[in-house]
Amino acid sequence: MEKPIVTIENADIRIIYIRFRGTYQEFRKNSRKLFQQLFDFAESNNLIIPDFTKVLTIYHDNPFITNEKQLRTSVAMTVPPIIPIEESGDICITEISGKFGVGHFEITAGEYGAAWNYMYEEWLFPGEQKPRDAVPFELYVTEPPKNFKSKSFTDIYIPIE
Repeated sequence: MEKPIVTIENADIRIIYIRFRGTYQEFRKNSRKLFQQLFDFAESNNLIIPDFTKVLTIYHDNPFITNEKQLRTSVAMTVPPIIPIEESGDICITEISGKFGVGHFEITAGEYGAAWNYMYEEWLFPGEQKPRDAVPFELYVTEPPKNFKSKSFTDIYIPIE
């Protein structure tokens, strides 16, 4: 699964998000509903811009440290920096910025774990980069696979100093 990793510096990327607390299995069961809620809000507020809007999943906790029932995962979407947005219900607003190592993967639904392991175990830990205290995330270049045979393009962002 060796892939070239690029290092990028993100200026403030504004996002809207919905946070979920629970196991990754529970998150997967609820993710379609969460993304629909996010898209409904974005559409009703004219926040979806072709060739600009990106969709991501943010992982707030380390699953090797945090109790799996307490894991926080967010579905998110990039939004334009100049459009006024009011937080509403489960919809929150924040920004992502800083330096990241980015791995580009063409993977099936069952290969996400191996891609994340590669980013940390094969690239980050043995390399010269140091982790930064910020959230890692997946950015979906193409729609995530709906089954275990289809592949999609996903970028994995690891925060680094």
